[in-house]
Amino acid sequence: MNETIGRVTIAPRVLVTIVRYTVLAQPGVARLSETVPARPVRFRGKAATSPGIAVLVDKGRVTAEVHVIADGTINARVLGENLQQAVRNALEDIVGMPVDAVHVYIDNVELVPSPKTST
Repeated sequence: MNETIGRVTIAPRVLVTIVRYTVLAQPGVARLSETVPARPVRFRGKAATSPGIAVLVDKGRVTAEVHVIADGTINARVLGENLQQAVRNALEDIVGMPVDAVHVYIDNVELVPSPKTST
């Protein structure tokens, strides 16, 4: 009983929300950057942006761009790779859309001061 009875459309804003929650839940992320990624000039699909996130959908495939401020507790390269995998998994698992790319930009690091020890 797998007949098509209509069309299901996921709005790009929904994908932005999924990406936001996924990114903010990752260890090593202090917050999203205030950077609002620009939509590529020649892009013909659908897009949505919010501070720190852009999601592009073309022919049913997703490309995400994420700008974060790291908290300095995790190696930046490892953080970027973790974010790529987490965002890809979330989009594929929650909405079932294939992901072409997840571009991660670590725009800054906010180091958390360590507690001072008394002498």
